Amino acid sequence: MLPENPFSDPIFRLKIAHSVQDVASALGLDSAKLFYVIRHCDDGRYYKKFKIPKKSGGFRDISRPIRGLAMAQDRLATILTAHYKPKSFVKGYVKGESFLSNAQYHERQKWVMNIDIEDFFPSIGFARVRGLFLSSYFGFNSNVSTILARITTFNNQLPQGASTSPILANILANNLDKGILSTAIRGRLRYSRYADDITISSSQRHVPSLIVKNWEPDKGKREIRVGNDIVDAFKKAHFKINEKKTRIQFTYERQEVTGLVVNKKANVWRKDVSKIRMKLHSAKKYGAENAAKLWLGKDKSGKDFWIHIEGWLAYIRQVRGVDDPVLAKLCKQAILSGLKASKWIQRCSDMVREFDVFLSHASEDKEKVRILKNALEIRGIKVFFDEDSIEWGDSIVEKINHGLLKSSFFIPILSDKFSKKGWTNKELNSAIHININRKGRILPIAINGFSIAENYPLLNETLYKVWPNNEIEQNIFIEEVSDQLLLKIQKTHSESAGLG
Repeated sequence: MLPENPFSDPIFRLKIAHSVQDVASALGLDSAKLFYVIRHCDDGRYYKKFKIPKKSGGFRDISRPIRGLAMAQDRLATILTAHYKPKSFVKGYVKGESFLSNAQYHERQKWVMNIDIEDFFPSIGFARVRGLFLSSYFGFNSNVSTILARITTFNNQLPQGASTSPILANILANNLDKGILSTAIRGRLRYSRYADDITISSSQRHVPSLIVKNWEPDKGKREIRVGNDIVDAFKKAHFKINEKKTRIQFTYERQEVTGLVVNKKANVWRKDVSKIRMKLHSAKKYGAENAAKLWLGKDKSGKDFWIHIEGWLAYIRQVRGVDDPVLAKLCKQAILSGLKASKWIQRCSDMVREFDVFLSHASEDKEKVRILKNALEIRGIKVFFDEDSIEWGDSIVEKINHGLLKSSFFIPILSDKFSKKGWTNKELNSAIHININRKGRILPIAINGFSIAENYPLLNETLYKVWPNNEIEQNIFIEEVSDQLLLKIQKTHSESAGLG
């Protein structure tokens, strides 16, 4: 069914187009300039070529379009994206999907298999792209299909760096997706594709022969023979398997999907975080210029080094979240090593926890609370306690805010005196605001028959403890609370260090 005004649809306008002028009109471009671009789009003048290092080693050739060609590709990419309806298993170059969502789809599986498409973009040449535009999927005529294929290919391949290449590659990989998905459905397996990176996984121990004929040896680096159904799917879709990158990983091994470890929760590699720490140590000790030459290459500068570090910090933030303590420590280390940080890195570094517990209390209850504080410190727990943590001449406001921000747990000792004091209520409100996204970090204790429901209804749904009046029961209570809190802190430290 056509829209009310079909001429407002760029795809429709391309379907009825016949000339360069028609194509230019559909793309909102000057026809004379587009004609000049088409004449010269394959002689190299509209591309800037360079190499970027691959994470796995070696370099990737990039051909980035410039000037009029870049504009034409960007306009066309917008039109193609609006027309393309990706399936849920396509995770690369799709809005709302990422390398992270791709990895999360394969968490906690009995086995994970990775298959790489060899030369994904380079294997798609002018004829295949022109054929796609001619096909029923688009339905453009011969002349228009030739024009669009010319401005989207370079040296008879999809250029890595062009905005149109990812979506064209995704559409052309649809037949490959359908072939492998059909096999995966028969074997009750999970399937996804992130660009040229195909992943198949299963919660079943058995690896069906549909997927893998056999592998040798059982452990370590293996030689894998892929099943006939997978081989046939590649052949029919006119793609090749990169056999050097085909691998299968079981639960007793590190299972990797798009660069993340997925044995449990999708996570960054421990070795990657360790390497960042070493790089930052080098920068602090020898300076960023020397660190760049050591880690990135002899031709790299201090500016290149800090761009590299910020990229890694952003990557870890995307995987582990903005509130992650590992990220906070790395950001702090980066700043101390000389990084003139972005605002988000500065904010993140401020989240490094210096205290395990903040004990909030009214001065009238200090004698009771001091007993708890001593019991906690005996267990090695770092406590923010006003009389110890605020020194003569310090700004009380700054120190309290610092303690709230830098503490992992907030324990308000709630009493009638506490509820009547303005300062303790400010501490509680600040703690609630700081920990709104960190559940389980506020641990209330009520004393002297204090009613939380009547005074602090926001805390009424939080499980709290009651401080007994009897001295013998009080001693038992303090020991139990201290032991329970130690376990919570140890668990938090373990989770914060939980890297793949």
